[in-house]
Amino acid sequence: MKHIVFRNETISAVGMGTTGFWSGSNPGLCDCIRTAYDTYGMNLFDTAEMYGNGRCETALGKTLEGLPRDRLFLVDKIHPDHAEPASFARSLDYSLIRLNTDYIDLYLLHWRENVDLPFLVDAMHEAQRQGKIRHWGVSNFTIEDMKDLFAAGGTDCFCDQIFYTLYERGAEYDLVPFLKEHDILPMSYSSLGSNYYSHPDVHNNRTIMNACREYGIAPEAYMLSMNVAAGFAALFTTSSLSHLQDNLAEVSDETCAALKPVFDREFPAPDHAVPLVKI
Repeated sequence: MKHIVFRNETISAVGMGTTGFWSGSNPGLCDCIRTAYDTYGMNLFDTAEMYGNGRCETALGKTLEGLPRDRLFLVDKIHPDHAEPASFARSLDYSLIRLNTDYIDLYLLHWRENVDLPFLVDAMHEAQRQGKIRHWGVSNFTIEDMKDLFAAGGTDCFCDQIFYTLYERGAEYDLVPFLKEHDILPMSYSSLGSNYYSHPDVHNNRTIMNACREYGIAPEAYMLSMNVAAGFAALFTTSSLSHLQDNLAEVSDETCAALKPVFDREFPAPDHAVPLVKI
């Protein structure tokens, strides 16, 4: 598996999300996460306090028990309702307890909403000073949101986590170049699509499926490679070991180069600015 070296951090270019724990126990997802770590060298795992009202954090913490903490890169997200003076520190502490860890590697604001950005930046910096988080960032921020964050003192923001996939490539036009210009890591959630957002099913596209069969890969493997090639750390989730194997199959540079024009014709990148999709 490819890894990204960003600001002296080594992060697997592909990571797994944890929404599959929303309703509680999910042995299949547990197996996939452990296999992704043991077999593929994945160290990037993502969760949020709102996922299942903390159940996903708890399940991820239990799943990762016994693994070397310094080899993991855990991403967690605070809900905007808790990103305020009365609840920020408490919310962070509860997340640490549920994850059964002393620190979070990357702590994100889940959405901007009406959050006081100067307070957010100060709170994140204080959490860093206390050793409770190592890096901080945001999710679902547009260029204008990022400019407001910079004006609030947040120029050291590590990451903007956004919805970016084969079906939704709008960020390529302006947001991704902006993030790269300011040394901010783009991270894509739902990189293979989402049940919460209507989009075509790539498996129903005969042209793409024929091309993937020709090269012996699942379309998901190319989709994740596409995100990584665009400069993202890419997140997905699955509770199936066979799907995990298909998704994480190595795609050579030659195969990517051959498939790219096929996928681009079927799902072209926009030639103008489009609103950022947030789910």
